[in-house]
Amino acid sequence: MTRSAVLVGVDIVETDRIARTVSDGGAAYGRRVTTPAERELHAGSPLADAASFAVKESFIKAVGGRPAGFDWHDFEERGEEQGWATPLLAEAASALGTSTELTLTTGASYTIRGASRRAALARLAPQENDAPVAGAARWGLSAGLLVALAIVTVDSKGAL
Repeated sequence: MTRSAVLVGVDIVETDRIARTVSDGGAAYGRRVTTPAERELHAGSPLADAASFAVKESFIKAVGGRPAGFDWHDFEERGEEQGWATPLLAEAASALGTSTELTLTTGASYTIRGASRRAALARLAPQENDAPVAGAARWGLSAGLLVALAIVTVDSKGAL
């Protein structure tokens, strides 16, 4: 498996601010930011929408911003953190934890598609339009902050 480059994004948000946004937006906010599969995956979890927002913001930063055609559903949680991501996330989370004194305790892998996938490919492997793009994230809560760390990579040999 070849991974020549990785994109990294971080988002830090005050939990009170995001809680107000989630509360004010209600179900419409959840539908806008999360996919049906994510809502099913996290049914009954009060912090799921807040965490999803911060994680997706960190992915937006990793791919270089919100490209034309961007949709929040470009990033979809698909389950537990994959083996390829664990050492990368552990190293980055440790460095972030050292500088912020926050521990990132929850992680997952993500599908990256649409405009955000194209943006990641343009930065990582512009000559490989059909290469698989993989994402993974970790996040945690502490002292009124929600911190999310995302990594994005392309597997030019198609072996994700």
